[in-house]
Amino acid sequence: MERKVVFFDVDGTLTSNHGDVSEPVKEAIASLRRKGHLAFICTGRSWTGVQSLLEIGFDGVICSAGGYVKVGDQLIYEASLDPQEVQLARDVFERNHVLYNLETNEITFQSQTMNELFVSQQNLEQSNSEMQRLLREQQEQFNIQDLSNYDAHPLPVQKMCFICQTMDQLEEPKQVLSDRFRFVIHDIFSKDMLNGEIISKACNKGHGVSRVMDYLGEPLANSIGYGDSMNDYEMMETCGYAVAMGNASAVLKKCADEVCESVEEDGVYHSLKRLGLC
Repeated sequence: MERKVVFFDVDGTLTSNHGDVSEPVKEAIASLRRKGHLAFICTGRSWTGVQSLLEIGFDGVICSAGGYVKVGDQLIYEASLDPQEVQLARDVFERNHVLYNLETNEITFQSQTMNELFVSQQNLEQSNSEMQRLLREQQEQFNIQDLSNYDAHPLPVQKMCFICQTMDQLEEPKQVLSDRFRFVIHDIFSKDMLNGEIISKACNKGHGVSRVMDYLGEPLANSIGYGDSMNDYEMMETCGYAVAMGNASAVLKKCADEVCESVEEDGVYHSLKRLGLC
C-alpha cells in the first residue's frame, strides 16, 4: 500500500464533549504511523488548543482552520486577519449582541459570559462544582484571557468564533462580513444557541491539506480526511478520500466517500481498521 497522509479534525471527530481521545483511537493512530503512514491534526482550534493532544503522536498540525500549518517542527504557513477587518467584525457583532472571541496562536480572548455559555451548553447536566472545574480546564487548555486584555495588548488574530440566540442577530453580520470572511454556522449547538465562526477566505482546512501534501511531495490522492462539521467541508473536498463521522453534519455526509461510526463509538478506529491502515 502506498503511504497515506491522514488528517483528523479534533472536536466531534477525535474528541467528544468530554474532551478526551479514547484509547482505541489513540492506538489506531499509533498503529497507522508504525505502518509508515502519516497522521496530522486538522482543526479549527488554535495552536495553543492542540497542545494536550500532541503527546498522542502526530506528524504535524493544521490549526486555526488552515491559518497555521506545521509539518513536524517546521512552520510552513501562517496567516492572520487584517486588524481593520477584525475591528469591523467586532463592531457588527456588538451592535447585534452577538458574543465572540478572538483566537490567536497563543491566547484566546473572550468574555467570561461566552466562556460560561460555551461550557454550560456542552455540559448541561453537570453540577455547579463540576462546571467550575470544566471552566478552569477550558481556560487553561485554550489560554483564555478576558477580551479587554486584547485591547491593551493586541496580537495577530487567526480566527473568530461567535455565539448568539437567533438567526436574526446574524442578519447584519452576514451582510457586512460575508464578502471578507467565510461565514460558517455550525449545526444546532443547542436548542437555545447558535454558534459558528468567521475565517479568512484566503485559507481553510482544504488549503492546509494542499500545503502539507505539496510540502511532502505527495499527491492529493494519497490523503484521507476525517471530519464532522461544516468547517471540515473544504478538507473533505480536497482529500483523496473523505470520511464523515456518524455524528457529522448531514451536508458533510453527502460529500463523503464513507460515513463511519460516531465519535462516541470510536468511529476513527473502526474506519482506519477497515481501510487496512491499523
